[in-house]
Amino acid sequence: MKAALYHEYGPPEVLKYEDIDHIPPGPREVLVKVRATSVNWFDIIGRKGEYRPNKGFPHIPGGDIAGEVAEIGSEVTTVKVGDPVVVYATVGCGQCESCRRGEPNVCLHYKYYGSALWGGYAQYCTVRADNVLPLYEGLDFAECAATNITFLTAWHKLARANIRAGEDILIQAVGSGIGLAALQIAKLNGLRVIGTAGTDEKCQKGLELGADFMINYKTHNFREEVRRITDKRGVDVVFEHVGKDVWEDSVRSLTRFGRLVTCGASSGYDVTMNLAHVWHKQLSIIGSNHGTMNELATIVKLLEAKKLKPIIGKTLPLSEAAEAHRLAEARTVFGKIVLIPEH
Repeated sequence: MKAALYHEYGPPEVLKYEDIDHIPPGPREVLVKVRATSVNWFDIIGRKGEYRPNKGFPHIPGGDIAGEVAEIGSEVTTVKVGDPVVVYATVGCGQCESCRRGEPNVCLHYKYYGSALWGGYAQYCTVRADNVLPLYEGLDFAECAATNITFLTAWHKLARANIRAGEDILIQAVGSGIGLAALQIAKLNGLRVIGTAGTDEKCQKGLELGADFMINYKTHNFREEVRRITDKRGVDVVFEHVGKDVWEDSVRSLTRFGRLVTCGASSGYDVTMNLAHVWHKQLSIIGSNHGTMNELATIVKLLEAKKLKPIIGKTLPLSEAAEAHRLAEARTVFGKIVLIPEH
């Protein structure tokens, strides 16, 4: 099969489009014919070797996988050849406390397809049968690939933050895939959304997609703008995934009993803040990681009902994966970048 893979960590140029044998499915595995995969920041830091790098080379990245079942293992009864599916990216140990309660995303020994395991930047990908979720007839593979990780991560984060209708939420980097997912989910739940973006064009698109207010963080101090918009009250929730560059001002944008929920740090993990703001305002700092299979099933239902819809900013053939990574790192694309394998 053809795959976009790398033999060493480094810049986008290490991604090569090459022939490689796929992994034959075991008794409880399925071989998925990948119809679409999408680019996540997770893929980029993995390629750089910064986050749980793979244990050997060559490595195939890509945690977002949507396609058709091409082959099933001898013990698989839940799907059949030809079924359209989306792949849940987390593989837990199956034995720990977290896995027993259906939360492999916080398993002590979890792995991701695209990280420790080969992922979806390929024509075919072998995955556990328990990790495939059948899709409704007619759902678009590209949209499903663009929905999987970003919407699931955003959904889980907002559930962890215990959002409530009528609250104010600040969503950082609305132009990103996860920011756009959070915007849609927050509006679906009746929140007033203040978003940030790095260009006036992205701010305008955010407004068109439902944000109540947008702030260009390159031309305005977003904390001061939040104070102005909320009449100095602050927001109830901050949806954060940028890290170092926005951390302290995000914390200070919260009102009393506010909650900041975070899942990543694209600008750096080392953050600073004045702890006095945390205890004086009785704030909550909440960590969140990916999501659960049940949450993904809910998202697929909402996608089928057209209550949620991913924004695809760019579609490229899988052979141009390196260019896709360059575009993602340049932050010039509004929405998700989707890769389409040729068959």
